[in-house]
Amino acid sequence: MLDAPTLSLSDLAYWPYFTVLIAAQIFAILNPLSVIPVFLSMTDDLDRSTRRRILFRSSVAVFMICLIMALAGNYILSFFNINIASLRVGGGILLMVIAIEMLGGLPRTKVIDQKEEVAIVPIATPLLVGPGTMTTVILLSATTPLGVLVASIMIVAVLTYLILRYSEHLARLIGKNGIRALGRFMTIIISAFAAQLIYSGITDWLVSWGLIS
Repeated sequence: MLDAPTLSLSDLAYWPYFTVLIAAQIFAILNPLSVIPVFLSMTDDLDRSTRRRILFRSSVAVFMICLIMALAGNYILSFFNINIASLRVGGGILLMVIAIEMLGGLPRTKVIDQKEEVAIVPIATPLLVGPGTMTTVILLSATTPLGVLVASIMIVAVLTYLILRYSEHLARLIGKNGIRALGRFMTIIISAFAAQLIYSGITDWLVSWGLIS
């Protein structure tokens, strides 16, 4: 599910489809819906302009961190001599653990220091761009055209900004239980990604060992 075929210039007509597909995958891992309660609680005593400034900086930081992972992904894999199959299995296990923790209601970070610059820490990372998101982007950098991946990251950053920008309205509209329900749904999608990653990685291992064809 996280695999994307290599596209050439002759395949430009398919780029919008794959861009939306990859953006949906990254969005599910990023899961900004689950961050809404924390964002609101950490900025409830701030005026509107300050909150928007923090939100803008957070969204830019999300884009930049993911972009760095996208650009450096292949170099990271080469430096540590990690093949795609191993990254799929390791990343899938990591994502599955994160999904289980989120389904259990555990926060992505156990400690939040209010004295830190909240736009970058903890909102941008690790609440939004955590280990799961970084692993996913690195994996996608090895299987997805860079242009598609960068466009997908940009879409996700904009969607994240809009969701948190109107988080107060969303919270009033669907309530806290609705926010939690949407967050739980996204974690189910994450667990499905994780299962597919593990399956693909193990299959690649078995093929390389000559056990299956």
